Amino acid sequence: MTNPFTSPDGAARYAAGRPDVQPLLLERVQPFLVGTALGIDVACGTGQCSVALADLVGEVLAFDVSASMLARARPHKRVKYALAAAEALPVPDHCADVLTVCMGFHWFERGAFSQEARRVLRPGGVLAILDSFFAAELVGHPQFGAVMERYGAQYPPPRRDSRPFGEAQAQAAGFSFHSEKLTHLIPFSQGQLVAYLLTHSNTIAVTDAGRETPQQVRDWLDRELTPLLPDGQVGEFVFGAEVRVLRPL
Repeated sequence: MTNPFTSPDGAARYAAGRPDVQPLLLERVQPFLVGTALGIDVACGTGQCSVALADLVGEVLAFDVSASMLARARPHKRVKYALAAAEALPVPDHCADVLTVCMGFHWFERGAFSQEARRVLRPGGVLAILDSFFAAELVGHPQFGAVMERYGAQYPPPRRDSRPFGEAQAQAAGFSFHSEKLTHLIPFSQGQLVAYLLTHSNTIAVTDAGRETPQQVRDWLDRELTPLLPDGQVGEFVFGAEVRVLRPL
């Protein structure tokens, strides 16, 4: 697999277009925390989860393999950013109370990352795997699903590890397992929705490969979405989410 979030243009689009869903997800993690001295955010990207995690712990170390994403990371006095792979974190053994991964687990080598998480977590520590995904539903507009089908055909997602990861897989990797699924609504105008879709790996992979320019992608999205959200109207879009909380056995 190739991480599609390494280019400066992709990082800029990500920083500009991603909604802040991380506080909502971390609310579900907080009751499981035993210690709160140090949190580590893996695949931190532009720091959305890192900064949200800082509301729960005293210090956050945040790591990503993309220098371009780190260059766009949100500053915070208790968050330190550094370049590192999820499978080889430059931290001591058993140092972290919580390890978070927000929308990045499907890009990892699972076996190596599971070993690294067990190495890094303190006894009683928590690995929180957080996922938020666009459900392709616009409240009151059932025809939006057809638009998203055309979007998926025009801009297919790059390859990732989409194998299930539930209780059986967690236990095989040496963890206990708790999962909670939820849905929530995010309001977007047409411009905000286009900006969000331009952060998807689907569209970033296309523009980074030079198959289309960002403006060409934007033009395609504008043509498809204008009939549904004309004249600055705001719609409510359905997002799904899953919070998986694991502890080393």
